[in-house]
Amino acid sequence: MEEKYKLSFIIPMYNAEKYIGNCLDSILNSDLPQDQYEVLVIDDGSEDKGTEIALNYVDKYCNISYLVQENQGQSTARNNGIKQSQGEYIWCVDSDDKLDSKQLQRVFGILNDNENLDILGVQLQRVTEEGGILGKECSQPTVTHNQVLSGRDAIIKGYNPSSICALIVKRELILDNNIFFVKGITHQDVELTYRLMPRANKVLFTDIVPYIYINHPNSTSKSLDPQKKIKYVKDDIYIINSFKALSDYYASSDPLLSKVIFNRSQNVLFSLICSLFKNKKRWKSIGVNSIVLEELKREKMYPLKGEFDSWKKRIISRLVFNKEEFFL
Repeated sequence: MEEKYKLSFIIPMYNAEKYIGNCLDSILNSDLPQDQYEVLVIDDGSEDKGTEIALNYVDKYCNISYLVQENQGQSTARNNGIKQSQGEYIWCVDSDDKLDSKQLQRVFGILNDNENLDILGVQLQRVTEEGGILGKECSQPTVTHNQVLSGRDAIIKGYNPSSICALIVKRELILDNNIFFVKGITHQDVELTYRLMPRANKVLFTDIVPYIYINHPNSTSKSLDPQKKIKYVKDDIYIINSFKALSDYYASSDPLLSKVIFNRSQNVLFSLICSLFKNKKRWKSIGVNSIVLEELKREKMYPLKGEFDSWKKRIISRLVFNKEEFFL
């Protein structure tokens, strides 16, 4: 699809009547020219008044589009929004978050000043629902900031895959490489951003904080509903396999990059086992530990084997984490 705008804001929405107005206002209240950006709201089968609220904005603003799909999850909604967008760049924004209106002109300025930039990295300000400051996220402390580098170099320097909301991505990079969100996994951002990064020729990480991430106490990661918690933890196994496949892809053409990506997959595996160990009192009673360990065995990931990037992890793996009785 032909580019019509500089930037497309992709906003999936499901039962977001409490938040969608504030989210849209945070974009519309900026001093960005409306002919330079579009907003796509993708309604993922909402059953509340969020639909009515969003449609009211569509009636008032010509650069807001409203798409509807049956409830299929955030990943599908994002994919549909990206495919329908007409912007040179894509910025995924969650409907229960908002942007700092005063910072958006700076974002546009950086995109305009850096020709053929593939990815612009920003930072997220985490706040409580009441507005209390909790801290910044996605700062990428080991990666060079305010200087253009390749995505490959970013990974080798320690890029930590995290929220897609912290990356403003050239739409062409997504489409040309056919890199879309995997349907149904909890950690879809982590999985996609790591696949995307090595394909980027020009990446710029900045210190600006234009995204306000609102901490909601009832999120899936905090839930102790057995099925939700089991899925949340098991989805890390998908991430590990995805990273290993990415490592294999670069094994011949770029051995150093392949090794760094493999080490990342090992670190995700180690962190998963560590979570089972730390949370065993809470999790084993709802069946998390036994189910996840069985899945890890089926995937031949447990007992732990292979190299880790520190001697401490190697010792802990052998002496503690490979003893199944410590988890059950």
